[in-house]
Amino acid sequence: MIKSPTLLILAAMGLFAGAALAEGECSQMRGPMHAGKLSAHMEKYRARLHDKLELSSEQEAAWKTFTEKVKPPSMARMKAVCAELRALPTPARMDRMLSLMKERESRMVERAAAVKEFYAQLNPEQQKLFDAQRPMRSRR
Repeated sequence: MIKSPTLLILAAMGLFAGAALAEGECSQMRGPMHAGKLSAHMEKYRARLHDKLELSSEQEAAWKTFTEKVKPPSMARMKAVCAELRALPTPARMDRMLSLMKERESRMVERAAAVKEFYAQLNPEQQKLFDAQRPMRSRR
C-alpha cells in the first residue's frame, strides 16, 4: 500500500494519463462546434473570404484548388479514429497517437503549400485582405 500522498497522486496520474490523452484527441467532436455545425461554420467563413477577395475569373480555378486542398478530414474519419483509440491499450494508443500526429504534420505541410500557391495568385491588395483574416479558431 502506498503511504506517501505524493506517490499516490503520481500513481493516479499515471493511470489516468492514457485515458486523458485519448479524450484530448477526441474532444474536438464535442461542444457547440461539432459535426454539421463545424462544416457549416467553415463554409460561411470561406464564403466571406471569397467575397472579400473579389476574385477574378482567372483566380477562381486557384480558389477551387485551394479550398479542396485545405479541407479537413471528415467527421466520420475522426469518429473512427476516436473509437479506435478508446479500444487500444495505453502503450498501443500512444503509438497510434504518435502516428496520427505525423499524419497531421504531413497534412499541415500540404496545407501550407496550398496557401502559398493560392497566395501567389492574388494581387497585392487581395494579399492584404487575405493577411487581415483571422484564422478560424475553435471555441475551447
